[in-house]
Amino acid sequence: MIDVKDLTFEKVAPYIIYIMFSVGFLGHLLEATRDLMLTITPPFLFLMGIFVLIPTIRERNWKVLIWALIIYAITFSLEVLGVETGAVFGAYEYGPTLGLSLFAVPVVIGFNWTLVILGSLKASNLLTKKLILVSLLSGAVAFLFDYILEPVAIHFDYWTWDVGYIPLQNYIAWFVIASVMALSFGLLKLRTKNDLLIHYLAAQAVFFLMIRIFIVGH
Repeated sequence: MIDVKDLTFEKVAPYIIYIMFSVGFLGHLLEATRDLMLTITPPFLFLMGIFVLIPTIRERNWKVLIWALIIYAITFSLEVLGVETGAVFGAYEYGPTLGLSLFAVPVVIGFNWTLVILGSLKASNLLTKKLILVSLLSGAVAFLFDYILEPVAIHFDYWTWDVGYIPLQNYIAWFVIASVMALSFGLLKLRTKNDLLIHYLAAQAVFFLMIRIFIVGH
């Protein structure tokens, strides 16, 4: 019999994350609920992001939280620059799916960028503690995440590419940005015990992969 006292937030939270994304996948899979799922995508990403950061907030890891705010500002600014000039990721523009925008960029984008980088960092730290390797691995994990995501994002009008296909420049930018941000985390000697970051990244990646297989078709 399960002792309720043993059901701490850290033990229960990963199951909640996977259940929520599983429900989201089923909601996307069924045409009757797909529009609703797309409508609630922005608040869902925001609320789940806050949920994932609860352990970091509870441990009062202010340095990591301040770093996260700075990374949000940097990645959001890069997105604004990218949309305006095409110089960062290539020429693209956002659709309405991701909700409220500022300077033609959805406000949730920088938040998800930050969580992807943190999740990539935590995952990479499982393999090595060497700063350069962690940074490069983090960039590779973020690159792989975007590779899985891109066809889904285009299909559901998160964003569209002006050239009609995903440019190599985009993937290079993802790798470089994530690697540099991860390097800054290490150089500042920041640490976080928050394993939910890995679960969140994994849940999102599997969600988008399943959407690619069963809905997008490639």
